[in-house]
Amino acid sequence: MPTLLPLPLVLLFQQAQKSAAHSQSGALLHYTLPPDKLAQAYALYRIDVSLYLITTAYVFLVLCLMLRTRFAALLRTMAERASPFWLVRAAIVFCCFIATLEVLQLPFELYQHHIRLAYGLSVQSWASWFGDWGKGLALSLLGATILGWILYAVLRWSPRQWWFYFWLATIPITLFATFIWPIWIDPLFNKFEPLTDHHAELVGQIERVVHRAGMEIPRSRMYQMKASEKTTELNAYVTGFASSKRVVVWDTTMRCLDTPETLFVFGHEMGHYVLGHIVKGLVFGMAFMLLLFYLSYRLANWLVARYGAKWGIRALSDFASAPLLLLLLYVLSFFSTPVFNAVSRHMEHQADQYGLEVIHGLVPDPERSAAEGFQILGERSLDYPYVGKLAEFWLWTHPTIADRMIFVQTYNPWAEDKQPEFVK
Repeated sequence: MPTLLPLPLVLLFQQAQKSAAHSQSGALLHYTLPPDKLAQAYALYRIDVSLYLITTAYVFLVLCLMLRTRFAALLRTMAERASPFWLVRAAIVFCCFIATLEVLQLPFELYQHHIRLAYGLSVQSWASWFGDWGKGLALSLLGATILGWILYAVLRWSPRQWWFYFWLATIPITLFATFIWPIWIDPLFNKFEPLTDHHAELVGQIERVVHRAGMEIPRSRMYQMKASEKTTELNAYVTGFASSKRVVVWDTTMRCLDTPETLFVFGHEMGHYVLGHIVKGLVFGMAFMLLLFYLSYRLANWLVARYGAKWGIRALSDFASAPLLLLLLYVLSFFSTPVFNAVSRHMEHQADQYGLEVIHGLVPDPERSAAEGFQILGERSLDYPYVGKLAEFWLWTHPTIADRMIFVQTYNPWAEDKQPEFVK
């Protein structure tokens, strides 16, 4: 496959890898890639960053053109002619609006899947991919219709405080969605099986880690996901809320990592569980959404007063304002992305620390096992070793693999007769 990395840079990076290896004399493992994978990782890095910028600008442009061409106003008029019932009109407008957006973004999603197939990160057939895309579209239409009903009902009922009341309404909806997602939604896209059915010996080792943490996580909440049917990458995660909370480990992870490495991955995920990251993330996200809704309210009222007639928007409570409200949320979310990602990176760092602490004394060399696990994870995902600081600041939800490898090998409070922070 052709790469975007010029040959002189390949040679330069090779030399840098060799120099780093010699200078460290094996004291620390550093995240490196062989020349062929390094070239691919660099190409993917450029593609991913470029696509993010292009698709973001593209969505902004599409929404602006929808306003300029009065697209949503035309949908509103069509819905008014189609039905005398407000709920039906709203459903028509929101379904057509969201479906149009999804279809217009489809070429970029097709290209992304093509890239993942070309670089060996995905093994999902196009038929399966389109099936998932169709399911995602159906869920988007359903969610947009429900949220649209609530938003525009509140807009009509309270033009001045709608931003606050709509925010209040999203809290139970968010909690409900978080609760049901792993039970009803995730299985639509992936196959989940009890971990005990395939890796009973690993479950026994995991229970040692759970006991070490002083926790009770029943085997019934430990799942294997058949990720190998769609991807070659490795992952594990915590999902759900309250009684639906569960730990999921991809089957690709268990195939590529040995038991100590897998236990660190599990310890990391249990760290999210124990440290309350799901609840904290929800609280932070909802608080930030309140600010975004308020700013949208202030900006939307000013824009409708100035340009409403030009865009065919009768009032903010008119369905024709949908592209405007979504555009404002997109813009505000774009500029708040670094804040959300900084919080995410902090939580992921805490989970890495917790994973080391909880397996300390249970595996022979936890620091090296964690570092070697990160090396395998990075190679499989073709993570670029030399991520730019701006890209990391704006786009990365996790610390870089290179930084994580250094941390897990240098964090050692036990050697200094200090108490670990999370697992005493």
